[in-house]
Amino acid sequence: MKKLLYVFVMSVCLLIGCKKDSRVLEIAPQPGPTAEGKMIAATELLKGLRVKGSEKITFDSLHNAYLVSFPQTYNASQAEVTFSMKPGVQLKYETNDLTTDSVINYNFQRTSPLYLTLQDLADNDFSYPYIYFNFSGTPDIELLQKEIAVNADAIKLPFKFNVKEGSSPAAPDFNGPFVKVTDKKTGLSEEATFYVEDPSIYLANTLELTTNAPLTFEIKFFNQNPVVFEGIRFKRALPTVRAFTYFPFQYTRQDTIKAMGGFFLPTEKYTMTISGVSLPAPVTLPVRMHDVHTLMRDKIPANLPDGSYLLSFYEKDQLLGKGAVHLGKADEKSLESIWKGDLNQSLDRNVEQLSFSKGDVFYAKPSPLMFTYPRVNFDVNHLPRLRLKSSEKTIDLVPELAVYNWGAAGVNFAVGKYTIPANLPSGTYTVTGIYPDKTVSKPYWSSIKVK
Repeated sequence: MKKLLYVFVMSVCLLIGCKKDSRVLEIAPQPGPTAEGKMIAATELLKGLRVKGSEKITFDSLHNAYLVSFPQTYNASQAEVTFSMKPGVQLKYETNDLTTDSVINYNFQRTSPLYLTLQDLADNDFSYPYIYFNFSGTPDIELLQKEIAVNADAIKLPFKFNVKEGSSPAAPDFNGPFVKVTDKKTGLSEEATFYVEDPSIYLANTLELTTNAPLTFEIKFFNQNPVVFEGIRFKRALPTVRAFTYFPFQYTRQDTIKAMGGFFLPTEKYTMTISGVSLPAPVTLPVRMHDVHTLMRDKIPANLPDGSYLLSFYEKDQLLGKGAVHLGKADEKSLESIWKGDLNQSLDRNVEQLSFSKGDVFYAKPSPLMFTYPRVNFDVNHLPRLRLKSSEKTIDLVPELAVYNWGAAGVNFAVGKYTIPANLPSGTYTVTGIYPDKTVSKPYWSSIKVK
């Protein structure tokens, strides 16, 4: 990275006595060797920098960045930046060519820092500075409630933020804003970052802070005065069971079914209900609490037929969450998920009853996935046909190929794309997968209601 080279040129910057704007403060760099080459600090190419309405401008030579601070009274949506360049120096802004223009108007609020290229055409010296914008003063934050219900999901911060924010991030290496939660009685304290647009946080010690003890919340934005709220309390909310997306889909008899989430309590009663079109009635089984984040079912009943099932978890009679699984032989061909909507739902497992209208397009994800390699040509003939069967009608739906790019994992995989025929009679249909090798899957846990 180009910015990493700046640390080697700082001693050179201090030795050159060029005239600087008196309003610009300079943070001294860490001592380091003098760099060789043509990349130099921005202050070597600029006499000064002014921003209309700002109260302070600081140059951070370690990051080759200018930090511009506005007062709370500044209300313009753009920052007017005026450059005083040395003779022969030109700048480039965004994708424009080098120019001698000295004024840039930049939409700075909640956008990336202003990035520039400076170049001395005479001796080819160049620099790549950033300009960060932030505010001073005290942010306007309103507390909406003093009691927060918490479980293993994100904690929704009970604040209304009427806060002026500059560039994002507001300064080099600043990942805020931050909230610091402290139990002054025990001394337990934890800090987390959040977004004003969605002020939610995760805390590693949430359970330890859920004691009904008064908590202190300190909220900090860069360069602005911290705002402190006292007497906020956490209370335990109904636990959650997270989606089973990243847990095994196919289970054999000896496998343990785990449900992750929380916060679970040893004093509560937990159960798991197994349901699906293969069962005449749902089966309810007790599950044990392994720890505050895990529920377990150690033995799968031997009399439960192989097939596709919906698992529903309860604390007493309150639903905590659902998951879809397949019980049978390892790597048995099955239908992992059927859904209508965005192709990005390929990573999820639908846990809701299927209901389609005539002409609707939907997707089906087979298991195991046969194609998980990047840059491979998928063959639609490897995907299963879907057999829809009711008491009056049986029909096979031929798949179209749909490829999902899982960028985070660097792989692609194929799912089937299907259409409900316009002439299909309304009713309820069971769904099975018919594979090219004539394998017929167990019925999918949910029937399809065609309207």
